Amino acid sequence: MIIVCSLKDLETVCESVKPSHIISVIDPGYAPKTPLGVKYHLKLGFDDIIEVNSKNKIFRLNTDQIPQLPPNQDHINSITKFVNSWSDNSPIVIHCWCGVSRSMATATYLLCKYDNSNIDRNIRYIRHIAAHANPNKLLIKLFEKSLKINSEITDAYLKYPHTTTYDCSQNFAPITIFNFNDMKKFK
Repeated sequence: MIIVCSLKDLETVCESVKPSHIISVIDPGYAPKTPLGVKYHLKLGFDDIIEVNSKNKIFRLNTDQIPQLPPNQDHINSITKFVNSWSDNSPIVIHCWCGVSRSMATATYLLCKYDNSNIDRNIRYIRHIAAHANPNKLLIKLFEKSLKINSEITDAYLKYPHTTTYDCSQNFAPITIFNFNDMKKFK
């Protein structure tokens, strides 16, 4: 089971599902403390951007101390190595600031890593569960490279665009739960 949430919901989710693993893909300088009982916690700090640009919407307050940082291959390598220590028999929680972009890209990677036999079905399943998912496009490109699937995830997300949006400066996405067995059965 993969649970995606916002930073705001992280403590509540962890108290409820008792995950073995957490992936924090959060703004630089905003990594949370590891919740009690969690054994493995990957903390990565990068912005929800695809390139450094003065027009980017950056919500964090420490931009004068830490310049904009897009996701990069080192982040992908850390995530792929970390998930190799996770068994899909236990819950994993993935969060970012809002639960929409960085965390959804990472969840997409895990779902497609688990079963890459039908990427289109996987994205339709994600869309069915999370109409708000708007995965960071650069992260998706980097994950596609890691999975050795050329633009299949990108193309599927273009076919099935997000239909719900959140103003991530004040409103956060709902907690989202993905189940591997449900995905495999999804039509």
